[in-house]
Amino acid sequence: MFGLFKKRDKITTVKDPTKRAIIDFLKENDHSTYGEIIKNLSLSSSNGLRHINELKEKGIISNKIMPPFYKLA
Repeated sequence: MFGLFKKRDKITTVKDPTKRAIIDFLKENDHSTYGEIIKNLSLSSSNGLRHINELKEKGIISNKIMPPFYKLA
């Protein structure tokens, strides 16, 4: 239960609009590929990858290598 509150706290501290859009997109879609995320949010490949990697480093999202789906951690 504590882990759930900790994750919510991490999510609420995200103020960057692009990162918020990624979080909201994953909330609505459960899990998505990198391509689906950048396509639906109209992000460039480099910009999308940078924001996704920063969210992964903060433990807010996670991914599986095969297949490469991203989801809220």
